[in-house]
Amino acid sequence: MRNFTFLTMLIALTSIGTAFGQDAPRREPPKGSLTSGTIDSQFVYLYAISRSQNGIEHVRQANLERIRKNIADTIQAFTKEIADLKAKDGSYRATVDAVTDSLTQVRNDLQAARQEKDSFSFIGISLQKATYSLMMWGIVLLLAAALAFYVYRFNQSHVVTKDTKKAIEDLQGEFEQHRKKAMEKEQKLKRQLQDEINKRLG
Repeated sequence: MRNFTFLTMLIALTSIGTAFGQDAPRREPPKGSLTSGTIDSQFVYLYAISRSQNGIEHVRQANLERIRKNIADTIQAFTKEIADLKAKDGSYRATVDAVTDSLTQVRNDLQAARQEKDSFSFIGISLQKATYSLMMWGIVLLLAAALAFYVYRFNQSHVVTKDTKKAIEDLQGEFEQHRKKAMEKEQKLKRQLQDEINKRLG
């Protein structure tokens, strides 16, 4: 009787071990990489290289860590780029302020010149009022062109900063979605595994 009971238990354990040891059919070698491409393509590749067993997907911890590092590196790169753009914005602002101050000063000088006599001495040279005005307006136009150029550059850098911030927000949203999906999938797989264990034990 003991031998029969022992034999029955041995056959049951062997059957359970065989059932748990069966893997899903081999998939075709996936295309992609964990070191290049977009974060989304890396998640797709991670799923493709995961191993399926009894309806449960197994993902290597090293692969998950690689994805996490890739995301952290991407965010760090965007953060550095934003910091660089902010530094450039500060430089552009200082230049625009300097040009604006210079333009104001030139306009004040022009106004003072108009109040002078028609003929006066400038750097030891006698000039007519019309000639002096023409020269001053040339300087004003030159400074105005420089101001317009720096304002344009400032606006461009502002647009780049805005686009970069939007890209980071999109990336963070994408990462959050993938994290939620991964958590939901993990919970589902745990429930399936527990159900399977309950069936085996039941």
